[in-house]
Amino acid sequence: MKQTNKTKAMLFIICKINMIAATIISSRSVSTGLKAIRTLVLVIMFAAGVVANIDAASKNLRVVAQFTNSAFGATAAIADTDIWAVGDSTSTNQTLAVRFDGRSWSVVPTPTLAASSLAGVSAVASNDVWAVGGQTVSGTANTLIEHWNGTTWSVVTSPTPVGGGSLAAVAALSSTDVWAVGTQSQISGDLVEHWDGTSWSIVSSAAFTGNDFLNGISADASNDVWAVGQNFATSGAVILHWDGQTWSRLDFSSKSVVGLLAVTALSPTNVWAVGAKPGPPPGDIAAVIQHWDGTSWNFVPSPNPDPIGNLSRLTGIAAVSANNIFAVGDAHNGPFTEHWNGGSWRLTNTPSGVAGFNGVTALSDGTVVAVGGETDGSAIILEN
Repeated sequence: MKQTNKTKAMLFIICKINMIAATIISSRSVSTGLKAIRTLVLVIMFAAGVVANIDAASKNLRVVAQFTNSAFGATAAIADTDIWAVGDSTSTNQTLAVRFDGRSWSVVPTPTLAASSLAGVSAVASNDVWAVGGQTVSGTANTLIEHWNGTTWSVVTSPTPVGGGSLAAVAALSSTDVWAVGTQSQISGDLVEHWDGTSWSIVSSAAFTGNDFLNGISADASNDVWAVGQNFATSGAVILHWDGQTWSRLDFSSKSVVGLLAVTALSPTNVWAVGAKPGPPPGDIAAVIQHWDGTSWNFVPSPNPDPIGNLSRLTGIAAVSANNIFAVGDAHNGPFTEHWNGGSWRLTNTPSGVAGFNGVTALSDGTVVAVGGETDGSAIILEN
């Protein structure tokens, strides 16, 4: 529909330009010709405005589904007719998964597990989707991993560190290469797990200091995996990288970045991470965006959604392409959405009634889906 409206507008403008051009050519009066030329200029300017407005409008998210007594933690898309959102039912305190089949969003049954929730989801194919989270058993947090085989969701055995742990995010590269990250409860430290096609195992590395809470993970290849989070010891952010052989880490002081919440990897020279940095007033935080160019991480300027103060953070990021990226977050004055057009980050409209964002996903066809909450406490799904 968006393309149809744009096409109609352009056809109208082209016809109008042709009519005015004919007037200029056939005019025997200088004044008439000049008037026609001025009109032509105005029409061309109008054309640019129409196209720009239509393109801008296509970036805006709108609420497409709402679920009461629910909370969503993440979303993943395989196609515009196959999209997932996961979280938990606040009324039953059990895992929740909903799916869009091209027509409507509906709840898909998950295993009945008390005190359980899902925080991350990633898909290899329509019949190969992974969701991760946690379940409290006898007062201890246990990792929880579920798998969709195209027909049903089932629990897949996953190791839980001594003292407990939970998973926050997952990145599925293939049926034999899936990564999940989170934190260990007892030592408040890194938790990284890997699926090799047969079983899940906890991964050890000298890069894991035992002081990190990992919030997000993304991969563009089996030898280019990125994880982001917070370091409890320094109160700063941490970025971890897997090159196919070993994990390495980069720490940020609490004076530069206090935490990173999400990451998206497009290529080895194009990775984005979002979170929060210290605000000018002590104790405040402000949204932060960082970019990896293949050599170093750099801060990228972005609009401040909270002009009154500095109480904002970005919670999710997803890329349609290198020049079409969306980031979502929360601020003191409400949730916000930002868009990267290849040159700069700009704020885009966020529907009224949205209380906050928890995640976002995107497809190369331009489809963007975000999950969050309404001001009435219900869980919502938004799409452009």
